[in-house]
Parts: sequence; C-alpha cells; structure tokens
Amino acid sequence: MTTPSMHAHPAWFGSVMGTAALAVVLSNEGQTWAAPWMDPIAVAVLVAATAFAVALVPRYVRRFFQTERLRADLSDPSIGPMLGTFPAGILLLASAWGVVGPILVGATAALWIDAILLIVGVVLALGLSIAWAALTSRSDIGLASVHGGWLIPPVMNLLVPLAIVPLVFANPGTASVLILIGLAFLGIGACLFIAVFAMIVARVAICPPAPALVAPSLWVPLAPAGLLGAATLRLLQAGVAGDLWGPQAVWFGTAIAAMGIGFGLWWAVFALLELMRLRRSGGLPFHIGWWSFVFPTAAMALSIGAVGDATGLLAVEALGAIAALVLACVWATVATRTILAVREQGRSARS
Repeated sequence: MTTPSMHAHPAWFGSVMGTAALAVVLSNEGQTWAAPWMDPIAVAVLVAATAFAVALVPRYVRRFFQTERLRADLSDPSIGPMLGTFPAGILLLASAWGVVGPILVGATAALWIDAILLIVGVVLALGLSIAWAALTSRSDIGLASVHGGWLIPPVMNLLVPLAIVPLVFANPGTASVLILIGLAFLGIGACLFIAVFAMIVARVAICPPAPALVAPSLWVPLAPAGLLGAATLRLLQAGVAGDLWGPQAVWFGTAIAAMGIGFGLWWAVFALLELMRLRRSGGLPFHIGWWSFVFPTAAMALSIGAVGDATGLLAVEALGAIAALVLACVWATVATRTILAVREQGRSARS
C-alpha cells in the first residue's frame, strides 16, 4: 500500500467531517436537555468546521484537476477510498449548516447554504464513488488490500438524507420529492455498505492484521451502522411532519436505528480490542487517518440521540449524552494530536 506524506494524505477532509458532525451532535443534545448554553458552542464548532473546509478545498480541487494523478490515486486501494472524505465532508457541512446554521445566520441563509453544499456534495459523491468503483473493479486487488476506508464511498450516500431533512421541514410543499431523493440515496448507501462490509469481515477473518496506515479504519464501520438508523429515522419523522404517512412509521425507523446501534456497539468492542492489541505491539502511530476515529463515533452519537428523541426514554437520552461526551473527548484528542504533528512537521521542514 502507498504511504502518503502527512501533507499529501487524502484523509485531511476527515477533520471537516468530524468537526461538522460534532456541531450537529452538540446542537441536538442541547435541544434534548433544554440546554441553550450549548448553542454557542455548537456554533463555534460549526465555524471551525467551515474554516477547515475553506482552507482544505484548494488542496482537493488541485488534486481533482490533475487527471492522471487522480486516476492513479483512485486506483490505489489505500488512497482511493480516502478521497471520499472530500464530498462526505461537504455533505456533513451541509447538514451542520441546516441544523446549527440558523442560530448563526438565520434560517433562510442557513438553508440556502445547506442546499448549495448538498448539491455540490451529491455531484462529487456520485462522480467519485462511481469512478472509484469502476477503477477498482478493473484492477487486480487482493483481499488483503481491503480495509475499513472502503466504507467511505457508501457512507457518502448515507449523508445525503441528513442534509435533506432540514430542507424538508422548511419546505413542506416539496417534502415528497425531497424525501424520495433521500430514500434513494439511503438505498444506495445501504446496499453498498452490505457488499463492502462483507469483504471487510472476510479480510479480517482471513488475512493478516492491517498495516498501521489503515489500522484506524477498523473503526469506520461504526459510521454506516449509526447513519443507517439515524438517516432512516429522520426521514420518516420528516414524512410524518409532512403528512406523507402516519406517526407509526417513526417506530419502524426507531427499530432500524436500534438495530444499527446494537451492531455498532458490538463492533466498537471488537475494533477497540484489535486496536489496543496493535498499539501494544507498536503498530499504531499517529497520522491524519486518525480522524477515522471521530466521525464514526459521531454517527453512533447521532443515532443514539435520534432514538432518545423519538422514544423519550431517559436511559437512551442519557446514553446519547454519554456518547456525545465521548465524541467530544475523541475530537479533542485527535485535533490536539493533529496540531502537534503539523507543528512538528513545520519545525522539521525549517531545520
């Protein structure tokens, strides 16, 4: 597998994904616990995520306009899927602006930002995922090359419904069309997740442990596990609000979310044991791929929070608060390590 330098690592936009998702989780938890003091924190995190995106977009745009390099990157099993953090980050930023943005700039402006970012993210996600799938299917890649990062292309599709939901609530006249689009992308993401995850399980069972470069991606399956339920539940709630179906539909979404949470927690224990074993053996040094720990944790927090909101069960709401606290700690840890690594790289470059 190719080992890119820190500057050239394709997963830099994972910082946007993790930070934008943290903003949404903080905002949702503030509403759940009637804690308006959390709104300024969520807004600050959203501003940080937007600043990260603005700083990083030129790096990805330059990469995407270099046709031969882009083709080579997409064909590389370790780099290609990680480029999906770019459209995924844009879609998460769209969702964050739809949820948190109204506090900062008002509902109208925030929803316009959500819609524009959603369109850009969808175009990039479809183009990149189809190109990656086509190039991967034509290459001679063994099972040992598969890793959790391969789930990023499916995850991109699962983010579309989350970005659509704020638009549905604000535009009930177009609710049916928007929800159908969200369900279509939910179907794409769910089917691709099942297919790719089967390969990941086979790789874990048959092949030697993944190299340090992609070891953090073992945490990525928590993302689709959380998003499948959260996206389904939020779309169904939007449909109920738009009188497209009865309130009982929410219980179907709650069941899907609960199933995803159960699987995600099981996988989290398994992945944590594997990562601890790798760390004890000295095989888990810090790199930008560590942002793979942040968004999957956020996806589980979003799903648990959505179930708590739908059921009103105090125990589930408390679990959602714990998940949000864990997410904040993971984000702070990875962000601090990233700052220290960038600073160290700058010192090395000057010396």
